[in-house]
Amino acid sequence: MKKGAPKRVSVTSRAQSNASERCGSLPVEYFRIRDFEYVQPLYDLAFLLEVDALAKGAEVPKYRTFSLWRAAYSLDGYGTTIDRWLDGTAIDQDLDYVPSSRIREYLATIRKNGTIPELRSYRHERFDRCLRLRSVRGLGPNKIALTVTSRALAEEWFSQVALDLSLDRDRIIDLYQGRRTGPWQTAHLVPPLLRFLKKTERLYGAKVSWAISGITDPFQPVTETITVLSDCAWVDVKSAFSKSLRSEKLFRQVPNDEGDAMKFRHQMGWTFIVRNDYEDAPKKCIPELAETLDPISREHSGGLKADLHLHTAWSDGSASVNTMATAAVANGLEYFAVTDHSRSSKLQGGLTPLLWLRQASALELATPLCPVLHGIEVDILKDGALDLPSSLLNAADLVVASVHTNWTSSARVNTDRLLKAIESGCVDILAHPTSAIIGKPGVPDYHRPPADVNWDEVIPRCAQWKVALEMNCFPSRLDLPLNLLKQAIEAGCAISIGSDAHSRSHLLNRRFGDVALERLNAPLVLNRLSYVELKQWIKTSRACRRALSRNVAGFVQSQLQFGEELETQGRPLSAGIQPPQRIPSGSRIVGIDLTAGDKATGLALLDGYTVHTCSMFSDAEIIAFIEENKPAIVSIDSPLGLPGGGTFIDPKSGIVRIAEYDLASVGIPAYPALIDSMQNLTLRGIGLRRALEGLSNAPRVIESYPGAAQDILSIPRKQKSLDLLREGLRRLGLQGPGLETRSHDEMDAVTSAIVGRYFESGLFEPMGVPSEAQLIVPKVSPLVFDDSPIICLAGKTGAGKSVVARYLSIFYGFKWVRTRNIIEELLREDLTAPLEHRLSDLASRPDAISEEDLRTFGAVILTRHRQIPLRKKLSETLRRNVTPIVVDSIRDTVDVDPAIFGNRPVLTWFVDCSDSIINQRLATRAKVGEKRTSTGSPVDQTASSVRRHADALIPNGGTLEELRWRIDDTLFASITLRR
Repeated sequence: MKKGAPKRVSVTSRAQSNASERCGSLPVEYFRIRDFEYVQPLYDLAFLLEVDALAKGAEVPKYRTFSLWRAAYSLDGYGTTIDRWLDGTAIDQDLDYVPSSRIREYLATIRKNGTIPELRSYRHERFDRCLRLRSVRGLGPNKIALTVTSRALAEEWFSQVALDLSLDRDRIIDLYQGRRTGPWQTAHLVPPLLRFLKKTERLYGAKVSWAISGITDPFQPVTETITVLSDCAWVDVKSAFSKSLRSEKLFRQVPNDEGDAMKFRHQMGWTFIVRNDYEDAPKKCIPELAETLDPISREHSGGLKADLHLHTAWSDGSASVNTMATAAVANGLEYFAVTDHSRSSKLQGGLTPLLWLRQASALELATPLCPVLHGIEVDILKDGALDLPSSLLNAADLVVASVHTNWTSSARVNTDRLLKAIESGCVDILAHPTSAIIGKPGVPDYHRPPADVNWDEVIPRCAQWKVALEMNCFPSRLDLPLNLLKQAIEAGCAISIGSDAHSRSHLLNRRFGDVALERLNAPLVLNRLSYVELKQWIKTSRACRRALSRNVAGFVQSQLQFGEELETQGRPLSAGIQPPQRIPSGSRIVGIDLTAGDKATGLALLDGYTVHTCSMFSDAEIIAFIEENKPAIVSIDSPLGLPGGGTFIDPKSGIVRIAEYDLASVGIPAYPALIDSMQNLTLRGIGLRRALEGLSNAPRVIESYPGAAQDILSIPRKQKSLDLLREGLRRLGLQGPGLETRSHDEMDAVTSAIVGRYFESGLFEPMGVPSEAQLIVPKVSPLVFDDSPIICLAGKTGAGKSVVARYLSIFYGFKWVRTRNIIEELLREDLTAPLEHRLSDLASRPDAISEEDLRTFGAVILTRHRQIPLRKKLSETLRRNVTPIVVDSIRDTVDVDPAIFGNRPVLTWFVDCSDSIINQRLATRAKVGEKRTSTGSPVDQTASSVRRHADALIPNGGTLEELRWRIDDTLFASITLRR
């Protein structure tokens, strides 16, 4: 360590140091302000800014409200990390999210004053009412905003907004008028309350015994009035409480109608009363109260070796796998399971099959301190089907299944939904089964009642199918409740304990499971098994399920069109998950994250696997940097061409290039090249490209988009976390001082340089057309096939075959063979052939072939020559490529003869779309100047006959996201996936 450098204290040593300072049986640490108390004012301000703007008819400050909410969500928890961070006993690395300077200032102000200045302007009954009403499911900000300016009575307002008859009228009216709050979870109440009592006790000057009524059990929500009694003289206690308010800024005294009693309100909205009562109520000291009412205060592990339900930054968690592993070991665990959300949990960033495969590869590169099971928390869809293909779930180390949305009022429907999921044979653990919630981020008194389910049917079926039932230990859930856990144990079910952690601090939640197990005699708790024992239990249980027959018929309940497991014909595919891949090796590359205006441009020099970064302002500086370092390729994050392909901005060509359309078709949005905020950048990029291409020994200049590359390579974008992006780049094999930069632009320049390597290695797909400048994106191959398949696409013009092919090319690494290009090659050869050998009498120049020429020639090949020339050249092309191939597209099932490809599977997918939708799509295309029907071409008519012989149908009448999900499901329905 350098002389004079500040000493760094490890997480473990700090924890030991703090634990040594105790108050009775409680560490002094226990009486700090909790993280959830710090972030609540941030949640409140974000909500009130939105409601206030809506009430005034003004524009909602979306960026600011999102920033506040994101900071609050990322820091939320039941620990004391923020308080320790503010006083310097915790460092930035102890936080999963390092706040901006402004958020840090807010947090420091909350510590000092209990709130933030901007919230003081909202101290009015109409805004307090808004905060109370947000706890009601079904009342969004728009409806709540009506109460800010409306003079209508509560009943009149309710009649205007309560279109959903399921809303609880009495509860809403009580909340409106301030007669009710809650229910509350004990984890939000007990630590702040005991902290306040501890300060009061210290000011009283002697040990005090307290009685608390209203909070009876940490597993039961608080719905009654909280009353505090002491064994001390009322006058002295009353004085001590008044003095406590001077330092305990998160509480304030509020008027009380109950005689001489004192009433206090916490900033989160709950209240408690201190009464002058000398009844013989049993009274306890503060450590005893904590032991009874707050499982998080207890440090023992209860023999649990693992956490089997937690989330990482791959979905809606805040930390990486390595970071969670370090925290898990510090919490006494031997191993854990990564169970990030599946794709239907869109707001949670759920994993598609592709992302799950990329996560599997990333876990191979991770260096966790303990073993990690690669699992998934898969959604149980509305019809009982699971959210991901069974082949993927069978390959997962652990499958945790849960319902997050769309419970009904019918116990029969809800029960059959769970039974169908259980009998899929793919579920290892049924998570938070009742879905009850008390309190959610930002809304501490939110309430979602448990789903109406016939547990007398579900629990025995779980025992039969070897499906463990979870006790979810997140304090807002505590699900299953203890009575159902007891029933499950008596039925012979295995029990699983899951913290549902979304950050390191949430690992404390597991202590609720410790206390629950003390009350229950559970013979089989999965978390008590060793890593090897659990793996064996999973293997044995899955084998047992395969021998069982299903008892529940698939009931119909409309979901997405791909809700049911697909059945495909044709030869099955066998594939393994691709081992971790570093970026390709190659030449020296410069990546540029170009900016417009006064902002500096980020540059990255990639030499081997070492990267250096810097920032520059002028084009002259950038050009000099290129001349000095002599890269083979310069990859620029900026549009390098104009819509329409001209040399100047033409309003008739619009503002969007084909590249942006192509990128959007695979789920990656990009700003249009000529949107107002992009025009200067685009023009600068075009100018810089020309200047670089005019140099002697000019490098190859390509266009890149870091965000697209990061999405494809499954590394976080900078907006999520610069540290997570840095870790993702290291997973790809990068090293060097450039990765230590704190500049977002320089980090994106690093990604642009990576794109140059993929381009040089041929592992890329160009978006758009050359005349407008193509945008280069990398390709990934997450699967290794035993025998590389050939997937032949068929369908009418405009059905979406190119979108399917592009998706398979970019995200699965398929070689994209375009029959259009083969027809063009045939036509070019034909135009130069002797007349007696010509296939057509088309008059055109080989260097001026139009789209109309290609359509005409394609029809001739089909009708006059029965596809024979095309089949011959197509077969030659396919034989030259040993990688997986997607053919876009065939006109007949015999266009590709499986017999000539040996063991390689040949599958035909028909992309199905109605004529009306196709005509709408064709009408918007700039490539064809006239409308044409989908049945107007002989090629289209012939392609339609392929439909009845196809191995799989891919409907494409919905959204692009639905199409991508259907592609994933169709592919995985054909695959036997192995780890």
